[in-house]
Amino acid sequence: MHEPSAQDGGTAPGEAADWRECPDCGAAYRLRPLAPGLQLRCTRCGARLAQGRKSSSLQGPLAFAFTGMALLLLANFFPVMTFDVAGRMQSNLIITGISGLVQQGYGPLAVLVFFCAIGAPAAYLGLLCYTLTAGMLGARWPGLDRAWRWVELVEPWSLVPVFAVACLVAVVRLELLGTVRWDSGAVYVVLLSLCCLVLGRMLDRERIEVLREERS
Repeated sequence: MHEPSAQDGGTAPGEAADWRECPDCGAAYRLRPLAPGLQLRCTRCGARLAQGRKSSSLQGPLAFAFTGMALLLLANFFPVMTFDVAGRMQSNLIITGISGLVQQGYGPLAVLVFFCAIGAPAAYLGLLCYTLTAGMLGARWPGLDRAWRWVELVEPWSLVPVFAVACLVAVVRLELLGTVRWDSGAVYVVLLSLCCLVLGRMLDRERIEVLREERS
């Protein structure tokens, strides 16, 4: 498939030229619309400058982002496990473990667990829903650039999969003291973990960067 070069062709009548510089070598090139699958490469250094993408490239990540928000709410409203010690049963939510850390004097650890298991995932998924929805609609909503920067900042701290593994380890230790039964909240935690992992792989960051430039 032919890949247009960075300096191919002139400016069509009535078309405003959008000249930019190659980020690798500084060569000037004209940004132009590309069909899906085509790439624009620099004639000097061969760097990929742009790629034609389907308009539906944001639909999948947007669907997973909204699904993740729903799963995050369900994971926090339903108990994750029930612990039975000598006939005394206690159902535990995610927030229950955090409050238990505070009561035992582990305040800083409780704040870290809350941020990584609830705060960061909520901010990541919520801001992602806002950014991707605006991209799908072609809207110029306020704060889009700031929202995307925050997405990139909180994404490494959205550690739901790590929290899920920590729950498994905790159950192994707790079974030495009593009986542990998984509840419906655990299913939502697992589904949320899988959703976040798939979302991270599907997210078309180049497409979002292009949309940011077009709306800047």
